[in-house]
Amino acid sequence: MSVCVAPVIFERFPRMRVIVVLAHDIDNSHAMPELADRLHSVWMQAAREAQPYGNAQSHPHIRPWREQFRAMGVSSKKFPSAIEALLRRVLRGDEPVSINALVDFYHTVSLRYIVPVGGFDLDALSAPLELRLTRGGDSFQALDEEEPYAVPAGEVAYASGQTILTRYLMWRQAKTGLLTTHTRSAVLVAEIPGTTEAELAATVCDSLHSGLERYFGVAVRSCILDSAHLITPW
Repeated sequence: MSVCVAPVIFERFPRMRVIVVLAHDIDNSHAMPELADRLHSVWMQAAREAQPYGNAQSHPHIRPWREQFRAMGVSSKKFPSAIEALLRRVLRGDEPVSINALVDFYHTVSLRYIVPVGGFDLDALSAPLELRLTRGGDSFQALDEEEPYAVPAGEVAYASGQTILTRYLMWRQAKTGLLTTHTRSAVLVAEIPGTTEAELAATVCDSLHSGLERYFGVAVRSCILDSAHLITPW
């Protein structure tokens, strides 16, 4: 299963890097207390470290997303990035909610480095995964909707064929491709804004790669896509 990024995405988000981590033969059917404990620990750490900024949108890893979406005419207040929404919950004092082991795992990485991370069940996708702009004929089925609906053209989204898997990067995820306890093959993705240090992308990629190996005992493939590398090498 290849993953590719349309060139226009890097025009919209200069110097952004997209991390792609893929694994098969995952057992996501049972809870992992070690991961739940790790999530709680990282959650509390993120709250302490973000407190001086006063709110999620002022964090230096979140400001770039708001600025770039604002430049495209998209309201970050209405469509906050996934990490901003998560950090808002942290700063409100909410308790972490365990969803399943895979989601708990990528939330630990997301909060540890304050970057958006998401994931998709590869077996639920009918076509290769793309990060591109939405276009005519694309449809999206929200978690709380019974039927898919057409989305406006020009949104930045992950897609498989004409099925839109997320809206506005990782703002909202569709029913299609959700990681569940039945997931056996998964791809995790993370976006690193171009304004942050280049080393962060390598660090996050290594954390996702090594963490999948450690917690799930599976073989893992990973790479970093950018304007010079638009498709995974597998």
